[in-house]
This record gives sequence, structure tokens and C-alpha cells, in this order.
Amino acid sequence: MAIDKLNRRELLHKGAAGAAVGAAAFVVPGLAWGAPADSKQLGGIYQLQAAFHNAKSHQDIEKMVSLWTNDCTLTFNGTTYSGPDAVRSFFLNSGSFLHHRISLVPSFKDQMVVGHNGDHAFLYFECHDVALDSNDPAGPQGSLVTHLTNYGLIKNNGGAWQFHQMRFGSAAPISVDTIYDPIS
Repeated sequence: MAIDKLNRRELLHKGAAGAAVGAAAFVVPGLAWGAPADSKQLGGIYQLQAAFHNAKSHQDIEKMVSLWTNDCTLTFNGTTYSGPDAVRSFFLNSGSFLHHRISLVPSFKDQMVVGHNGDHAFLYFECHDVALDSNDPAGPQGSLVTHLTNYGLIKNNGGAWQFHQMRFGSAAPISVDTIYDPIS
């Protein structure tokens, strides 16, 4: 096994570079993300996502609103809705609450990055809704009628994950590999 010799100058450069990266994690909070999440945290995040799709598919507005923090924001097509009452209004006027649909998610595309304290996380998921009503204006019964992307910050409040600052947008055309950004 060959061992490369390292002179004092190279050692100082490498040490300074390492220190700079470490210091940057304190200055730029995003660099502090990515601590390995335990299965309990990830399980809780999956439960939040499942509860979202259950509430949406069953048109359970009380359950849907309970999944959001009191100081939440939801941004859709450039409009930001702030607080539980605004979230309630948004969903009650959405296609999934005006027409009976089942909301499906391609879970293999989910992305979750838990923050270093385990009290916040980034979540990305998609919703693909199927019309269950025969009179849904978005399409015939049984057809895929919406393709949405949802991503943003969620918070762990006493062991229960809730949506905090989320962005919703289009996930069309449907793609196996594309991760959509609704604000680009």
C-alpha cells in the first residue's frame, strides 16, 4: 500500500478547507440538513403524507386542516395562503373537494430530508388524482384528472409531523424520473 507524503503547506491548505466547510454549515443553515433520519421520523413523515391523501380522497376538511401548523403557508400558482382558515378555503375550492376523487402517490419519487435537530424536514411528493364521479368536468370516471407536485418544509410538533411552508404545482406531463419544481 502506497502512502502519499503530505508537506506542511498541503496539510494547512487541506485543514483550512475542511474548517471552511464546517464553518459554512453554521453560516448557511441548509448545509446543516441531511442528518440521517431514524425510521421513526421517516415513518411519521409517511404517516403525514398518507393522512393528507386520505383526507383529500375522503373530502375530510377537518382532518386536512389538522395536518397544518397554525402559522402555515401554502403557495399554489403564485398565490400564498396563510394560516388554517386560508388552507381550509383553498381545499374546499379545489377539484378534490368539489368532485369525488381518489388521490394516489408514486411513493418511489418521495424525497425526505430531516433537519439536524429532527424538528423539521423537507418533503417532496406528488398527487395523481383519479375521477370517481361520472360528472367530473376534468375527465370521465376512472381517468387521471390532476397531476400535482407538493414540496416544502414540514415540522415535527411533539412527535406529530405537520405541513408548515408548502408549495403546490403541476406534475405534468407524468414522468417516472422527473422531480418537478412548481416555481421554475
